[in-house]
Amino acid sequence: MCKLVTGPWTRMLLKLSLPVRISLCIFCFVFCTTIYIVTFPVTLHSYIFLAIPMLLSAWLFEKYGACGCFGAHIVVQVTYNTILFHSLWWPPVYFFTCLSSIIVLFLEGCLMVSLRNLVDTEEQARLEAQKAGQQMRIAYEQQRQLNQLKNQFVLNVNHELRTPLSGAYSYLELLQVLLNENGCLDRALHGEYLQGALDYCRELDVLVNNVLETMSIGNDNGQLDMEALSPRLLLNEVLRHFDSFRRREHRLLIEIPASMKVLANAPCVRHILYNLLSNAFKYTPPDSLVTISARPSATGAEVCVIVRDEGPGIPPDELPLLFDPFMRLRRDLAGTVRGSGLGLSICKHLVEAMGGHIWVESDGVLGRGSAFCFTLPSLTRQIETLPLVPVQASIAG
Repeated sequence: MCKLVTGPWTRMLLKLSLPVRISLCIFCFVFCTTIYIVTFPVTLHSYIFLAIPMLLSAWLFEKYGACGCFGAHIVVQVTYNTILFHSLWWPPVYFFTCLSSIIVLFLEGCLMVSLRNLVDTEEQARLEAQKAGQQMRIAYEQQRQLNQLKNQFVLNVNHELRTPLSGAYSYLELLQVLLNENGCLDRALHGEYLQGALDYCRELDVLVNNVLETMSIGNDNGQLDMEALSPRLLLNEVLRHFDSFRRREHRLLIEIPASMKVLANAPCVRHILYNLLSNAFKYTPPDSLVTISARPSATGAEVCVIVRDEGPGIPPDELPLLFDPFMRLRRDLAGTVRGSGLGLSICKHLVEAMGGHIWVESDGVLGRGSAFCFTLPSLTRQIETLPLVPVQASIAG
């Protein structure tokens, strides 16, 4: 009985629309009541037909359907028997038959409502179990991705650390040998070796700072000292940190007005420009053009700084994930260009901490390159709106 009632066809009835279910109950009630009226004088067991609409109503509408159907059945039986016997005083056999049918219908409605509640409870438990299982699968997948990112991070950092360490160690070891053989070092002959060791140490310093800054993101209080800055002067300072060879192998075009001022944090802006230019130098072929420009926004409230290159571009499907921690393009994972996948993530955090936003524009076409853009508050706009407030801002990280 339970399997029959809780079978697939009964569950399909619950998915019908409300008008269809109401119409189905009314039709069943009228049809079964008609059979009861026609057969009742002949047989005393015709009230069995009244059980069908009770079952259907209690199943489709639970206690509300059971109560409605039960009341309607009482009204029909009392009215019909009164009309049939022309009096409220019925023969005892018909009175007890009517009373027993009412008791049976009441018990039947209670049992069907209880069964419906059990079915609903089982369905709810099944859905919650499915939801818990889905959440567990999502948590497992997130943990797997986290472990994969961790492993990839360890491999990247290991590769990043090994290369500059090995290079710096080789240069210093060579200088040590020359010093032991000659007793001194010659600026013209050996200065290049010392410069090479310093360049490798500088790369190592940048990597370590990136890792430390990534670990500190979210642990600071979000306070940054903001001051009036010239993007053109900051760019000149950043370019001096690149060795002359890396600057000579690319053509630089600077389109930043010297009079332009922004309200920002100097170390943060220098770090952002260094990361973006470093990526432009690493991922673009020699003798390609790298353009650094800045322009005010339409409202004048912000200044947009753009670093545009002529490299291979970025596939559109990888653009949304580019600023995630440890994110590297698929082509770079198998390539020769080193990277930890932390630079752009740090840039995003720093830009947002200064009240701006950062994005990238690229169609992924080889040779058309990419444009990394970020905004900073315009000093002119700040002076117009807040002329008496000290130049300091509190930005939520």
